[in-house]
Amino acid sequence: MQFIKQDSLDLYDFDLEQNSEISFMYAEHHLNLQSRIGVDKFYQNLQSSITMLNQILGLAQNIITNYSNQENLCNKAIHLISIASDGLMQVEQIFSLIEQKEIRIDYKQSFQKINSYTTNMVLDYLNNFILNNILEQINQLSSLDKQQTRKLSIYCSKLQSCIEILPGALVMNQDDLFSVSEQHQFWQQLKNFIQKKYLADHKQIKQSYDRVCEGILLANAMISKGSEYQGEIKQKFMQGLGFLFYALNKQKMKSRANHFLAEPKKEYVFQTWNLTEQGLIKMLLPAIFPSIQFNQKIYIPRYFRSISSEYILKQYKKSTINKINNDCGLYYPENKITLDDLLMKNQRLERVQVRILCYETLKCKRQSLFQQIIGQFQKNDTIFDKIIIHIHGGGFVAMSSRSHQTYTRKWANTLKVPIFSIDYRMAPEHPYPAGLDDCWQVYMFILTFIEKYYNIVPNKVVLVGDSAGGNLVAALTIQAIKAGVRIPDGILLAYPALSLDIKQFTPSFLVSLDDSLLHHTVLKLCLNSYIKKEFNAILDPMLSPSKAHDDILKRFPKTRIQVGTYDPLHDESFRLLQRLIKLNKDARLIEYQSMPHGFLSFDVLNGMSEAKQTVIDAQNILYELLQ
Repeated sequence: MQFIKQDSLDLYDFDLEQNSEISFMYAEHHLNLQSRIGVDKFYQNLQSSITMLNQILGLAQNIITNYSNQENLCNKAIHLISIASDGLMQVEQIFSLIEQKEIRIDYKQSFQKINSYTTNMVLDYLNNFILNNILEQINQLSSLDKQQTRKLSIYCSKLQSCIEILPGALVMNQDDLFSVSEQHQFWQQLKNFIQKKYLADHKQIKQSYDRVCEGILLANAMISKGSEYQGEIKQKFMQGLGFLFYALNKQKMKSRANHFLAEPKKEYVFQTWNLTEQGLIKMLLPAIFPSIQFNQKIYIPRYFRSISSEYILKQYKKSTINKINNDCGLYYPENKITLDDLLMKNQRLERVQVRILCYETLKCKRQSLFQQIIGQFQKNDTIFDKIIIHIHGGGFVAMSSRSHQTYTRKWANTLKVPIFSIDYRMAPEHPYPAGLDDCWQVYMFILTFIEKYYNIVPNKVVLVGDSAGGNLVAALTIQAIKAGVRIPDGILLAYPALSLDIKQFTPSFLVSLDDSLLHHTVLKLCLNSYIKKEFNAILDPMLSPSKAHDDILKRFPKTRIQVGTYDPLHDESFRLLQRLIKLNKDARLIEYQSMPHGFLSFDVLNGMSEAKQTVIDAQNILYELLQ
């Protein structure tokens, strides 16, 4: 548990009466939090939390005493006591900080310089959506059936996450965008750079997303069922039976899936995220891809300075990780690989796989005489001077360029430029900075050598990435600036993960407590898998691009961002936008009202019809950046 140091909480004067009706500018979402008004409710929420947590502890202790012969029941009670005790200590510490300095939460009185608004958001959610439900479940714990027991586990999981984020909410910056009024000058300065877009009414979008979530929950339920058995064959068989059973029983499907997410095991959670890359789904997926003339994989060698753990840690030690170092370390091999070698997959060579998509067949620059003669019969004389480099999402742990072809093929066909989609190494087998190094090697190779192999001269290069891929696009841009090499001409970040500091609270994180796709436990698993303990997501801008130093951001190219209001990653995009605008950079953001995380991938059969426009908007942005 993380405690807040008292000396970090300064005093300041604040006219509560004048500000008791402030309307806050945080992500609009279905939680409908009640903490937008009056600091007086902060005190009420503190007292209510202490009361209910004490009640939970007493009831859980009674269960241990009265049902000592029921091991499973006692284990659940012990687990609940551990979480609730941490929570009670956190809340009582906040209360004691107020009491020790004799500061009352009352009108026209000064109080602790804690962020009462964000703290109140967490406490409000805790009181209204978690603690009441836990009390209801624990009162009948001795007679709970399987479904009710799972429900209790789900609420315990939410309680755990709320307790973990409470310290961050307490000390969140008072001048943060999501701690000030919509009328504040910060938002007034940004409003001309933000386009709010309504794709449909809230109810329709929610219904569309619920259909998508049913598919996600079904996948989780079937994987959960298979995980109970030993041996791959038996697991696959039970997954198949689970699919049939839960497809016909949605209520049990949701119960099983939500319990699976409440107590996740990363190998099974990541397996769910990778279903599109496996088995029957992998075989059937191409049926929904748009047709494309050219779809070829190349395997890029590592010719450039590696972004290794040693390279990153050395910069930590020298305090240069957030500085421009001009240390590219260019390397030009005497004997560059041939095109045939570039097309040849060989795992032992540790190449980086890249998928090239193009609306017409690229002309290969062959080396042999026979291949040159064959090439003369090709009628394609086009020289492509513009390219797009795409980096896929998937929490740094899942998916590939293949599964993202639902929209990358559309872009390639309409924009009529080659798209290079990178299949970088992923965690947990390959944590940070392995994936970033793969993207770096590809970026540098394409800029330096691609015209030796194809009819491409990359005079214009635009990067695009979604979610984790958005993080890698921003990190790659930062690395290019730091190393002193050519910077991309523009970047598009779709619902990007711009801060990987797991301890930093932001209001939109609360969305993850009820989100089937970007679930709070899965978010933590992804971050813990990607970032090993020796790395610092607070200081390292290639982990948390929104933390990049101004000297780096001053050199950023044109930046465009797409994000939905129902996205747990929503807030950080606005913080990056604010910093870029302050530096007079060319930056714009589209905020899709009521849209969830991952919307580009939902423009598919039986997906979200509203997502189609987001793919078109991204396509138009890419066209603009390529000009």
